[in-house]
Amino acid sequence: MTAPKKAPVTSKKAVSGKAASRKAEAQHRNRRQTTRLSYDDWVNGALDLLAREGVTAIRIPRLCEELGVTKGSFYWHFDDLEQLMAAMADRWGEMQSEAVRALAALDSIPVESRIEQMAAMLVDPQHWMVEASVREWSRTDDTVAAAVRALDQRIFRTVQTAMLDLGFEPGQARLRAGAMVYLGIGLIHGRDNLPTPTPEEVQAVIDLLARP
Repeated sequence: MTAPKKAPVTSKKAVSGKAASRKAEAQHRNRRQTTRLSYDDWVNGALDLLAREGVTAIRIPRLCEELGVTKGSFYWHFDDLEQLMAAMADRWGEMQSEAVRALAALDSIPVESRIEQMAAMLVDPQHWMVEASVREWSRTDDTVAAAVRALDQRIFRTVQTAMLDLGFEPGQARLRAGAMVYLGIGLIHGRDNLPTPTPEEVQAVIDLLARP
């Protein structure tokens, strides 16, 4: 009679190696599932959340909830929250550079059309939401504060040039440009407490400032 064959003996080390391999494969699959969001998706999603809920909402768990992913996706792209915040500041700076280029392009069109386009920017609700949140953020971030300051100064110079082109002498052009820029900042910060002006009302105020 032939003795029954013994089952091959598998060492604990081999079992452990297989378990580790399965774990690694599972982690790899999970990593692929949680990195479907790109770097830009994270930055843009964070900026959208900033616009709606302010800088205090920019926390990793809140962002994961907002974007419907796990923390693994976040750490695939960023080392920590500070790195994401720096990326957000850079992205906002790029957006403002585009705005500055758009403002520069206004110098080439008739002054009346320039004034109308400035009025349209003032009554854009999305513009208000982002600007209000970024200005609040600038209180605690020097990089963002510098970007906001540079944009404000560029807008002021653009409006001042429009007033000079309308025929105002330098002192009046400076005064009226300042009033128009402060009008825009006031609209940003007062939107939750004061009646929202219609485009026609904003245009009427700007017409007053642009009238000799």
